[in-house]
Amino acid sequence: MKLEISSSLFASVVVAAATFGCTVHLYRHSRNTKHSLPIVAILIIGVTALITGLQFIFPEVLADFRRNREALLAGEWWRMVTPLFVQALGWKQCFINGAAAVIVCPLAERLYGKRLVILYFVSGVLGEIFGYVWSPNSAGSSLGIAGVVGGLFAYTFLHRREVSKQAHTLATLGFVAAVVLCFSRDTHGPPILIGALLASLMTMLWPNKSPEPGGLGLIYWF
Repeated sequence: MKLEISSSLFASVVVAAATFGCTVHLYRHSRNTKHSLPIVAILIIGVTALITGLQFIFPEVLADFRRNREALLAGEWWRMVTPLFVQALGWKQCFINGAAAVIVCPLAERLYGKRLVILYFVSGVLGEIFGYVWSPNSAGSSLGIAGVVGGLFAYTFLHRREVSKQAHTLATLGFVAAVVLCFSRDTHGPPILIGALLASLMTMLWPNKSPEPGGLGLIYWF
């Protein structure tokens, strides 16, 4: 048990460091491209902030939105989605998840356009499956954010000729750490890998929508 906790903690630190490093490199990579206002990112962050804020005014919001295995099995299917909009651990979790979302979501929208919705919510909802098994009474937007992080890691592999080698190395470490998280029963591991898979599939389906210097607006359409 102690080994599992230690490995999860270490892998989480590696993922955080890899995410920060990749984000810096990818912002530099995309700084000379044209991009529109990140509407999708703003909506995701804004709606999440609103609902999370309400949980501190009306405690029943957290109770109604968080994971509840018995309620889910009783037919409250929306509990596969609603845990992404509340933070079960309070203000500390709000700060960490809020800062992470502000950093990674606008960048992901630069790189993937409105497909950020897929990265965030599909990864997050599928991640909730593992959440109900490993942490059945918790909640948090970090699973959706983890999916976006997986998409950023995948971007460095899908565009390795344009992205710096350092970013590629950091993403590799991030993927290895995500696998360790999975074996450590940490709910953030699966959505990172799911997000990377989704990003790869989307790039295959829409191969001509990668950012080009002066032409990033192309990716704002499905």
